Amino acid sequence: MARIRFNSLPVALIIIAALAVISLEIFRGGAGTDFSEFESGAAYDSNSDITLNADRPASLFLPLDYSSEKAVPLLINLHGYSGESIGHSSYTFLQAMAKERGLAYVAPDGTIDSLQNQFWNASIACCNFNDVAVDDVAYIKSLINEASQKVSIDPMRIYLFGHSNGHFMSYKFACSTEGIVAAIAGLAGATDEPCDGAPTNILHIHGTADQTILYGGGELFAKRYPSVDETLAQWTEINSCSSSKESDFELMQSTVGEETTNRTYSCSKADLELWRINGGVHTPTLDKEFANKVLDWLLARKL
Repeated sequence: MARIRFNSLPVALIIIAALAVISLEIFRGGAGTDFSEFESGAAYDSNSDITLNADRPASLFLPLDYSSEKAVPLLINLHGYSGESIGHSSYTFLQAMAKERGLAYVAPDGTIDSLQNQFWNASIACCNFNDVAVDDVAYIKSLINEASQKVSIDPMRIYLFGHSNGHFMSYKFACSTEGIVAAIAGLAGATDEPCDGAPTNILHIHGTADQTILYGGGELFAKRYPSVDETLAQWTEINSCSSSKESDFELMQSTVGEETTNRTYSCSKADLELWRINGGVHTPTLDKEFANKVLDWLLARKL
């Protein structure tokens, strides 16, 4: 694996300190939840999970009402930089809600970099800091294909969610594939490369006070990522959107009142929405209400 090389000790210390801050901010929401109810089983039924991909294993969890006679939706949930699958599943509440609401669920792990942080090779800016030649689009496709071979997955209802680097990765997947996912949703990411993807149902969630992936755009180690408005501008063109309208709603019970503004675009080819968390940070305190609203949005869309 390639390693970052530094020309001077002060530069090394600055970059390592910055990565540590990013790692702490992205990962701190995931500790402390008991996931014993999701322990692996051998049989393919509602109490079981299945291991996918021998080279970089990921567990496939089945919903409570799973039966091979009925195809179920699939949700793939991508962690942020320095995160990992179990903590991320805890932070987003999406694994627990998927199990209750009838979705198969996979939360894979990224590749480990030279600082022992897991990442997705998602974009120019975030977060392949070692320039490792890993194809995470192909990896996610392999998980979808293997899950579909082993259990009954509805090919019209496959979804991606990601946080931070995982949100960047969900955009990368949408821009690199066609006819695989019905919709993507994500928190605190961006599309920082020209996107040649097909029209895709997109839900972008972002806090206006995010100091890690700035709402107004910024840089990570001199590599620029766009603002939320610039990211959405790409998708308004891809999805053939025109006007938009806004309304406020409560996204999370952890806050008081209607803290989020929903901007809904009028599009002819695929849906596009922004959930702007007013005053929201990079890792807001998520809860089951957040997870259910995200799943409501995703499940309303099909290929």
